[in-house]
Amino acid sequence: MKKFISLFALLCLCAVTAIGAAGCLPIVDINSGKTIDLNDFQLVYADDFDTFDEEIWWSGDDGIRRGGYWDIEQVSVKNSNLVIVTQYRDGKFGEGWYTGNVYTKGRKQFDSGYAEARCILPEGSGLWGAFWLQSPNMAPGKSGTEIDVVEGPYYNDPYNSRKLKNTAFHTIHVQGYGDEHVVRQSPYYKVDDIYGKYHTYGVYWDENEYRFYVDGVETWTTDFHPSTDEEFLWLSVEIAGEFGSANPSNPRNKFTWAGEIEKNGRDFVSYFCVDYVKVYQLKD
Repeated sequence: MKKFISLFALLCLCAVTAIGAAGCLPIVDINSGKTIDLNDFQLVYADDFDTFDEEIWWSGDDGIRRGGYWDIEQVSVKNSNLVIVTQYRDGKFGEGWYTGNVYTKGRKQFDSGYAEARCILPEGSGLWGAFWLQSPNMAPGKSGTEIDVVEGPYYNDPYNSRKLKNTAFHTIHVQGYGDEHVVRQSPYYKVDDIYGKYHTYGVYWDENEYRFYVDGVETWTTDFHPSTDEEFLWLSVEIAGEFGSANPSNPRNKFTWAGEIEKNGRDFVSYFCVDYVKVYQLKD
C-alpha cells in the first residue's frame, strides 16, 4: 500500500449517462461471498503511476464534455497516484468547470482477462469518477462495447442522496450510442467511505460473460452481450450536464441526476486518486 506524505494526500484521503430511475434498482451490501483467485492469472500489464507514461496514457477528447471541460492539464502523477483534479477556473477553453480523462486507446488493448483499478473516487455534487473499458469501434451508428467497471455519481444525488451515497455500480453498453444502443446496469453496492478510502474495482470478461468485483469480492455476473472486441482502459471524471452545455449558468445544468456542481462553490476542488491499474489474463 502506498502512503501519502503531503497535504495533497490528506485532501485525497478526506476528500456516463444516467441509467433510469435510481430507485428501480436494489441497494445491496458487498458480502463475503466468492472472491477472485489471482493465482489463476498472469499479470500482463501494470501501471503503479510512479511516473506518467505518455507512451500508454493519453487523451484525444479534450474540450467541452457534458457540463464542463476535459483538459489533460488536469491530469498528473503525484505520490505514486494518477490524479485527476476537478475545479472551476479560467482555462484554455474559457471559464468553467475543468476536469480530465486519460485512456490507452490504440496503445494497450485487451480481448479478455481481468482488469482492476485501486482508487479513491472523487467527492462532490454534480460529478463522478469512473474506471471503464471501451472498444475502439464504440461510436454512434457503430457496434462495440463499453464496460463501466465502477462509477460513483451519488455523492449528493438530489433524489436519493441518503440511500445512494457511498454506492458504486457497474454497467454494460453495447451496439454504439445511436438508436441501436442497449444497456444493462447492476444493482448499487454499498462501499465503505468510497470518497475517502482506497478500494479495488475489477471485471473479468471473456466471450461468454462478465464478472465484476469490489475489493476482490464478486458483486455481479452477467452474460449480457459479452464483448468479442479488444478493449482499452479509461480513467475519467464527468461533470454533470447535457452534452455540450459547459457554461455553468446554462439552465439545463441547474438540476441533474448527479446533483449540481455549482452547489459546491467555485472554490471547490476534488481529486480522483488512482493508485494502480492492472490487467491479468488466465494462465494457459
